Amino acid sequence: MTKELDIEKELAEILSESISAPFLFIGSGFSRRYLDLPDWKGLLTKFSTSMPFDSYLGTAGNDYPTAALALAGDFGTEWWKLNKDKSEIYQSKNWIHAIETPLKYEISKYLNNVEIESKISENSELKELLNSDVVIDGIITTNWDKLLETIFPKLNVYVGQSDLFFRNPQSIGEIFKIHGCCSNFSSLVLTKNDYENFNNKNAYLAAKLLSIFLENPVIFIGYSITDKNITDLLGLIADMMESPEQLERLAKNLIFVTRPDDGKDQMESVLMTVGSKKLYFTHVRTNDFSQIYKALQHSERKIPVHLLRALKAQIYNIVKTTEDADRRIAVKDFDEATAENSELEFVVGVGVAQNESGERIGLNGVGSWDILKDIIFDDLQFNDIDILQQVLPELSKKNRTYLPVQKYSRSNPTYKDQSDIQQTLRDLIGFDLEHYKKKIPPSVSRQFEKNWSLDEILLIEKIGEIECSLNKKLDFLALWLIEYPSKESCDLLREKFFSSDFDKLKSEADTTTLRRLICILDQVENQNL
Repeated sequence: MTKELDIEKELAEILSESISAPFLFIGSGFSRRYLDLPDWKGLLTKFSTSMPFDSYLGTAGNDYPTAALALAGDFGTEWWKLNKDKSEIYQSKNWIHAIETPLKYEISKYLNNVEIESKISENSELKELLNSDVVIDGIITTNWDKLLETIFPKLNVYVGQSDLFFRNPQSIGEIFKIHGCCSNFSSLVLTKNDYENFNNKNAYLAAKLLSIFLENPVIFIGYSITDKNITDLLGLIADMMESPEQLERLAKNLIFVTRPDDGKDQMESVLMTVGSKKLYFTHVRTNDFSQIYKALQHSERKIPVHLLRALKAQIYNIVKTTEDADRRIAVKDFDEATAENSELEFVVGVGVAQNESGERIGLNGVGSWDILKDIIFDDLQFNDIDILQQVLPELSKKNRTYLPVQKYSRSNPTYKDQSDIQQTLRDLIGFDLEHYKKKIPPSVSRQFEKNWSLDEILLIEKIGEIECSLNKKLDFLALWLIEYPSKESCDLLREKFFSSDFDKLKSEADTTTLRRLICILDQVENQNL
């Protein structure tokens, strides 16, 4: 019997592999789904009064921006006849004297009058997105309506490319409306002229968004996977990648959500060509988007995203300003900072308390990378059972997939059966070698040769004509360990690979891929043997 796919659980597990919260990339399908708004053709048809919009499309060779420009010309002629005496409109600060402006003005007026609040409150899917446990870093959208800022009223809104370029966004707690917004009708990207202007700056936009796509999972909702706006932007971003590692890092962060053709939930890895590159991305197909929004509720964030943005912006301003820099930044201990006569206005604490010998104080200072290093070097100065019971329950909340726990679970084999154990830790203890093997990209698994020795893998420079990246080599090592699961293999891996500078390896490798290899090492050594 085939096990039913749990989209919520599977997606939450993928998201947990990243140290950053996801960004949502929202398209017009989102507004059609929840506000019952027309698609692009339907919207332009609504304003096509001189002749059917299909006539414009036919003349334009089915190119919508070109058809919209032709429509704007006819619409503007009629609009000026009806509104020639309304100077308060065409002399307002947002008015730009261009052929498209009357059409943009009326489209924005229509969208501003759409009822949003009642449709949000009545929708069961959106109730999950409104849940206070939802954790995202921000939103990028090509939509013009105000649905997203209504759902997330505490996020800062940036309208158009100019806002992104000149208002110093922090890439957290923000909504980027890259095609404009009905709050400023002149900002709409609508016609051929608008798209030419937009595309001329697209490379700058891609550069601005680059860090988001590399550091955060990006979930596309409301787009076709072949949408030209998206494939063009991803192509520009992909072409900026300078190494196979960066390209792999980008690919693993891309998640597309669409509706299935056959009504069945599906999740698969799909190959897509963007620009001159080919990328494997995660494709989720479901009719129940509440599963997507519930998956966003599995992470924990102690500080609300809008406060994190304010904190980041404040630090940015302090660092950016050079005037009286010595008076703006101070290093103080807690007693000095909180004294009644303290003149400090803004306090940030970063780091872990240390004793005089440089060692961390207590179990509370143990982090996930300490656990990962302990699997390799066995250098944590605490009992395994104390780590199991006092450290791992909290760490597992933020590290739901790639946190090695078998070494510590062996210290108390019955611990996982206790009724009050943290569920995320119970799940981690229950993972087996096959669970992690399935996480290795199929494209890499197909290239792995079972007869390879460890030395051969370490010496690989190319696979065919393509350079063998560090991350691919890490997955090859993981597959080798799965193929030869022995204590000798584990020791050999430590001696020949992990004995080098671990911190350098950590900085150069993809975090997920390195953590997966260490989890497989832990599985082989502490559960399989």
